Amino acid sequence: MTARQTGTDALAAAWRQLRDILLPRGCAGCERPDAVLCDECAQALHRPTAFPLPLSYAGHGIACGSYHGAARRAILSWKDHGDAEADAPLAAALTDLFDDIGRRLIQTLDPAPTGIGIVPAPSSPHSIRHRGRRHLDPLAAALAAHCRDLGMPDTQVLPMLQVRAVRGKSVQTRGARDRMRRIHGHITIDDAIRPPDPTTPLILLDDIVTTGATIGVCAAALAGAGHSVLTAFALAHTPPKDAVRGDGAAGDTGRPGTGERRR
Repeated sequence: MTARQTGTDALAAAWRQLRDILLPRGCAGCERPDAVLCDECAQALHRPTAFPLPLSYAGHGIACGSYHGAARRAILSWKDHGDAEADAPLAAALTDLFDDIGRRLIQTLDPAPTGIGIVPAPSSPHSIRHRGRRHLDPLAAALAAHCRDLGMPDTQVLPMLQVRAVRGKSVQTRGARDRMRRIHGHITIDDAIRPPDPTTPLILLDDIVTTGATIGVCAAALAGAGHSVLTAFALAHTPPKDAVRGDGAAGDTGRPGTGERRR
């Protein structure tokens, strides 16, 4: 690291400290002062829920929680409003999910793998430009590091999937059929990126699973190329509307509101 880089890093750290003093943030889920994600809101991402994933070894994927209330506001703040500070608590939710469910699934494999591949769901070039980053990458890196710490040294992030020429946001489509039409043929494998061993089990990683169409196409692309998809992890799964009726989520419009990072 050069002296110039060191000085720049120190200046950036000093600015962050000053910013936090003058403009303290609130919880991404409820705006409680001085918390990136308070303990109460974090609990909304520790309520695992399954969704179908037929082309995987497990037959299903697992989300940290349901996409409503505090979990929804926190994810929107992180994903669409630049709250990169939420990377850490969201990554913690994923590593806890792995400890609770992923490890038991891996223990059923014979032979036991020395590593797994963490495959983030791809973002369109437009989304990457809009957000200024591949937002799933920090979460994937944290999950891979956690797996290495647990004794799977060959675990790595494998950005094997890419998406091209998809217009509009997936959340703007109305159902699984519409989503499937939107993404069919647009998610492909990057042949330059491969697991170190062809038998390496892969875990897909996504932020929000709604109908399951996108994550299903991702699994199909990997399976079609001869890779072994173990399961998929997501931050949240959208529950049926009746499941959240009456808990206050019906009035959550998706606008930043209390979910937008406050400074």
